[in-house]
Amino acid sequence: MRKYTLALIFTFLSVVSNAQKLSPYASVSLLTISPGDALYSTFGHSAIRVKDPMQGIDIVYNYGSFQFSTEGFYIKFLRGTLPYKISADYFDNEIYGWSYERRLVTEQMLNLSIEQKQATYDFLLNNLRPENREYAYKFFYDNCSSRLRDVMKSVCGDSLQFSATLHNDSTYRQWIDKYARKNEKLWADFGMDLAIGLPADQLTGASGAMFLPDNLMDAFDKARIKRNGNWQPLVLRKYDLNPDIFDGKVIEKEKITPNVLFWGLFVLVGIGTFFQFKKNNNTFLFDKVFFTATGIAGWIIAFLWFFTNHGVTEYNLNIIWAFPFLFPVALFLKKDKSPDWLVKSFLVYGIVLTLLLMSWAFLPQQINYSLIPVVLILAIRALFVWWRLKK
Repeated sequence: MRKYTLALIFTFLSVVSNAQKLSPYASVSLLTISPGDALYSTFGHSAIRVKDPMQGIDIVYNYGSFQFSTEGFYIKFLRGTLPYKISADYFDNEIYGWSYERRLVTEQMLNLSIEQKQATYDFLLNNLRPENREYAYKFFYDNCSSRLRDVMKSVCGDSLQFSATLHNDSTYRQWIDKYARKNEKLWADFGMDLAIGLPADQLTGASGAMFLPDNLMDAFDKARIKRNGNWQPLVLRKYDLNPDIFDGKVIEKEKITPNVLFWGLFVLVGIGTFFQFKKNNNTFLFDKVFFTATGIAGWIIAFLWFFTNHGVTEYNLNIIWAFPFLFPVALFLKKDKSPDWLVKSFLVYGIVLTLLLMSWAFLPQQINYSLIPVVLILAIRALFVWWRLKK
């Protein structure tokens, strides 16, 4: 979704707009912005445009804005307590920014009555008020796209009908995987798979799938609205506002993907382990570094699980292989002699990893397949450490 470093909200705009009524020439549209090159734009963005040429109104409303100047920004961001807000800016400013980033903007003009257009406008203006502006952002459940779904449901009530079957067969994690791979963001996909736990493996259903901008756009295409007693398509017209920005643009593939890096590392570690066996080499420097790094990753997973409010980072089975106590336990490894408890712990850890690999495809949580070579390395080295120390 789109990140905003500054919420461009004009107080005078809210004051003036609150006194205005939309004319019969007003329109309300859903804008869908394609993913950009930056990490924060991996999943695209959704916004609502309210335009009324008779009143001189052409404003884009965005949910999901935040400010870097917020006190304790990084801690709040990590813990999931950073306040997000709705922001508004002139359409010309927004389309210029998105076009500069070479992001396609698709507009769907909505088939709303003048009363529903006014209700949408009033709803957004009410959200812009200082006392209503901030909210607790949740990537899956309350983001820039799902908020717009809820706005339209609130305004239109039973007169709006979304498809109950569209995109209802995938989990949140699977949607992230599809979207990230489609846009060649494999490292972003890997990082999210590492951080999110079992809640991400629940089926989204048709409504939940609208947390992604493209899915929201599809849902609007298939939705129906009751006008004058008749069911009609929700979308009157659909078109790209800046199609020329895609001319000659090619999505660059990541040269070093997680699969390439980790399988390459696995081959190197396999060769190194073979020669260590052959030469009776008891050097554990690599193991100290690798197990320590894995333990630190485990502590991060534990922090996201127990000390944050993201809603999707708990019950993370990655903690099985990224066992937190590897750090500092791995630092006690000695090539001459190590405590008996340490020797046995590496045997148990190696067996657990072996069982994890055997049950990979049957786990309730889908763990990124790029991690298989990492877990293989950990299992091989854990059993190597146990065998050498036992001898």
